[in-house]
Amino acid sequence: MNKKISIASDPKKIKQAVDEVIAMLIGLQAGEGDTFDIRLCLEEALINAITYGNRFDKRLKVLIDFIYADNKISISIEDKGNGFDHNKIPDPTKEENLLMGNGRGIFLIRHLMDDVRFNKKGNRLTMIKYLKKKITKKAQ
Repeated sequence: MNKKISIASDPKKIKQAVDEVIAMLIGLQAGEGDTFDIRLCLEEALINAITYGNRFDKRLKVLIDFIYADNKISISIEDKGNGFDHNKIPDPTKEENLLMGNGRGIFLIRHLMDDVRFNKKGNRLTMIKYLKKKITKKAQ
């Protein structure tokens, strides 16, 4: 399964894109934990792409590429910005960074997803999650 979504760089468009991805996850019978993690990470990545990448320029698009194969979800988010060096994001859990207003989204993404990759330019993020089996309660 492969789905491409393109949204304007408007924070009001995030919910619609996230809802589309979540609907696909529900169709794949993804578990609640995986769905929660993917929703949170996708929201954070889209906020970053719109805010820092495209600088709220509604003429610029954010591209979302959703791929499902072999129980693996891959979601790429690409903006039209200049990119950034993800290795220079300060650790928000260190005492000197606790009051900083940025860096928490990337931190969450790195900890909730199974694999996170950036392209060389730094304007495309790929998040990978291996889906756990959905647990259903047995009738008693």
